[in-house]
Amino acid sequence: MKFRKDLIISSGPYLNDDKAERHANWTELLFDLIFVAAVSQLALNLSYSYDFLSFILLIPIFFVIWWGWVGHTFYLSRFGTDDFFNRFLTMIQMIVVAFLTINAKNALGTGGSGFAICYAILRFILVFEYLIVGRNNPQAKSLSIHYSIGFSIAALIWLISAFIPAPWRFVLWGVAIIIDLLTPLTARNLQLELPPHPTHLPERFGLFTIILIGEAIISIVFAISNAGLNLYTDIVGLLGLIIAFTIWWGYFEEAKGAEGRVQESEEDVKNYQLWMYSHFPLLLGIVGVAAGIKHLIFLNSNLPLPRNEVWLLCFSLGIALISLSGIFLSSFDLKTCLSKFLVKFRAPYYLIIILVICTGFLGTLVAGWVVLAILTLLCIIKIIFSLREIPEQVCKI
Repeated sequence: MKFRKDLIISSGPYLNDDKAERHANWTELLFDLIFVAAVSQLALNLSYSYDFLSFILLIPIFFVIWWGWVGHTFYLSRFGTDDFFNRFLTMIQMIVVAFLTINAKNALGTGGSGFAICYAILRFILVFEYLIVGRNNPQAKSLSIHYSIGFSIAALIWLISAFIPAPWRFVLWGVAIIIDLLTPLTARNLQLELPPHPTHLPERFGLFTIILIGEAIISIVFAISNAGLNLYTDIVGLLGLIIAFTIWWGYFEEAKGAEGRVQESEEDVKNYQLWMYSHFPLLLGIVGVAAGIKHLIFLNSNLPLPRNEVWLLCFSLGIALISLSGIFLSSFDLKTCLSKFLVKFRAPYYLIIILVICTGFLGTLVAGWVVLAILTLLCIIKIIFSLREIPEQVCKI
């Protein structure tokens, strides 16, 4: 897959002017914010109980919320128009997401039924949108039918699960998630016929990512405010902000995560999917890192973090950095240059990631803020490596 900074031609059949450049409109930005609010609720849950069990339980709920955002975002990129009808349906989905957020607080407990019902409604609205597109646009009929069938089956399973007691409810959730995932993965040829807009969709993903990074920064600032200003909280807060800035740099400058991308072949579709799915562990890692830094802020300056917490902090940062590398590699012809590229150019990045995760071994030996300082230093070193220019003989974009 190739970056196309100069590409402004729409790939979708939905615009009145098929050469119009597209940017996120105000409705889409509001839609992003309501989903970030849902993610923030999950981040609060992790902050209250910062351990691996809570982190693992967070993953499926986080994925479902993110996948709900992805579904409507792809629809809007292909077929959305900023008219009253699309705005109305988007607003309805925002209301549903608001109730989804409320139930997400205890989605694996008493809020499970409400969470499942809300998510089913969200997906049924998406199916309705695709059915309308298929009826009004013959070119989109095959894709809309494929998506409508897959997403309808998954949504129906979600709805049924609301009336099934745990643990069988969660088995149905797993089945529904698999069907949801397989639906776009089995439609590569159809996606080539109707690819999403080459610049609009990356911009949406970039905006969602930067909003979540901003939420992480805000949570750190609020934690400092609640803990009280002193030398220790200032140092931990500063280190946390630097890590957030390095993740921002890694996404927008190193990985070029929000640059325009095209799909002209099956290989491009595979790389596009690598780029898209790499965002989920990136966002998950950001949430995990922010929650860990908040715990550090409230810790006594001379105490180490509990073993479970320090490993989760290092693991979360490692996940984020690995995801950034996946987003970066999605822009290259992996078949012809991957091994050579990794050995000659990317090896230092992976060494840094290994060191980040292995920093967890120091958790019980040094104070928590020292661990954070080491992680921050490694992130800065990674940024320094990213300033190198990519050798043309290694791989061409």
